[in-house]
Amino acid sequence: MHPIKCYNGPHGQGPNPWKVIIVLEELELPYEIVWIPYGEIKSEPYTSLNPNGRLPAIIDPNKNITLWETGAIINYLIATYDKELKLTYGSDRFQDHWHLQSWLMFQVSGQGPMWGQKTWFTHIHVEQNLQTAIDRYGNESKRIMGVVDGSLRKQRQKLGLAADDPVWLVGEKCTFADLSFASWNTLLPTIFPGGTLDLEKEFPEYYRWNKNMLKRPATRKVLDFREECIRSMKDTGMEVVERQVDARQLPKYEQSLGVGVA
Repeated sequence: MHPIKCYNGPHGQGPNPWKVIIVLEELELPYEIVWIPYGEIKSEPYTSLNPNGRLPAIIDPNKNITLWETGAIINYLIATYDKELKLTYGSDRFQDHWHLQSWLMFQVSGQGPMWGQKTWFTHIHVEQNLQTAIDRYGNESKRIMGVVDGSLRKQRQKLGLAADDPVWLVGEKCTFADLSFASWNTLLPTIFPGGTLDLEKEFPEYYRWNKNMLKRPATRKVLDFREECIRSMKDTGMEVVERQVDARQLPKYEQSLGVGVA
């Protein structure tokens, strides 16, 4: 099998490509990260791969297919390569099989956009201390965590699980729906700087859920590699931000939540 190419931007701090890379690693598929400077993603030849000019995009030479948007890519990888149902459920679990889609869509339409806007207005927007926007997106980000936290709590009760038992969004195992949140979760210290979020206290089920995802060797391997990329690669994303008239600077690097520590 030929490696699947996944496009990412140095230094790798953006969480979306890692959502795809986690699934590739979990399914033990061969892949190659293609590093493309952020200054090149809004023009050809990259926009022929992703007309939206965002990251990631993939090329799977085994099926002669190019895809963009993480939800579409993850669904493709699962449908095409997860024949052993490592990260999904089969047609015999009809409700669970489709319920996974609800959570994946919630991640791509909720967690990603709201957390991204919270980061932008907290750290990058040229007009500093725009408190109405910071509060708006901060409250929405916490509301999203509350939705997940409450659902996990109901799952724990429904399945009769002890407090130390792992609990997942759908069914009895970790799936692609859970893992789609993992790379964004690492950004929480940046999204909520200065102790403005006590995850363990405010959202205890979310906190334990994230810790259990980070115990998975494949997921941990990918996120540790992301951390190393952030520390060591040239920050071309900063150069792009410095050229934007509506931005001041990228946020100060914060150690990612639960990654790079024992």
